[in-house]
Amino acid sequence: MKSFNFKTIFRKTAKFLFGIFLTNEDLPYSATEFRDRIATSPLRWLLHILVGLFWLLLAYIVFISLRFITTPDTLYNVTARSEIIAIDSFQNSAFVPWQLDGVTRYSECGSETSLVSGQLQVAQDTSVYIERIGTDSVWITLSSATLAPVGFIQTPNERIELSDCEAFELQASANNSYTLPIDGVMTIGGEVKEASAREPILHQGSVAISDKGAWSGQYYQTEPYALELGDKFFIQNPSIQSSGFIYVDDSPGMQITFNGKGDAGAIQRYKSEDIILKNSIWTKLAHDESLLFLWLFLVAAFSLLKFVIRVNIE
Repeated sequence: MKSFNFKTIFRKTAKFLFGIFLTNEDLPYSATEFRDRIATSPLRWLLHILVGLFWLLLAYIVFISLRFITTPDTLYNVTARSEIIAIDSFQNSAFVPWQLDGVTRYSECGSETSLVSGQLQVAQDTSVYIERIGTDSVWITLSSATLAPVGFIQTPNERIELSDCEAFELQASANNSYTLPIDGVMTIGGEVKEASAREPILHQGSVAISDKGAWSGQYYQTEPYALELGDKFFIQNPSIQSSGFIYVDDSPGMQITFNGKGDAGAIQRYKSEDIILKNSIWTKLAHDESLLFLWLFLVAAFSLLKFVIRVNIE
């Protein structure tokens, strides 16, 4: 049985490493002869070092490319004018408190009203719906599927405990605008229903995909995808809570902006199939200039090194 010593292993490894430079070349010798010619070259150690560095560079580029391409999370930047947004807690994380001044409270979502001012703290397992049709009042509805209290209002004098369903009416105008920060799992836009004359819907908006470059670490952004009248948008399988804010003034509906991460963005359109927005492999390659530069540099290094080897062995 033939034994493999260090020299044999080195020669076979060198044959493998140098063999790649025989591709697309019409040379009159085999990979073994190619290796042996390099071994007798005056610059053989320099060629070995350069080829070793080339393979290390190739392994590094392949590694970061695979890690970059297979990253499931996608960052979505959403801007829209909508008449409704639904917000749920992400993994029982806390909601952002809101400061309310002179708003009308409908206790237990009923007809009993009162004016309240204070800081509204929403409980974690609460669903939040913010709605404004046209230039009407802004309605904030809080509900709990478990019939648990939806939170409390902290006033300067007391703490008001809320029931399992609460509604608040805010009057917005050019001189009385609101900015409401939002955290959680967002769904913007409502459903267009045939049996209803008027439902809150999304007016317009856009969704842009962002991601970090594989090498540069800088964020890039794709061309925004337009949201049309009546669309509904949400992020599938979110990995973090979305964050943003709502701005309300005398303009119709509400101006909403937020960003979040997840597997895909879903657009539901009336009587149409869902439109799925994902950061595909081709999208990543097309927008990540640093990754393209690395691959182009590798091709240039391959061509130059192949030329240097041929000059030294022929």
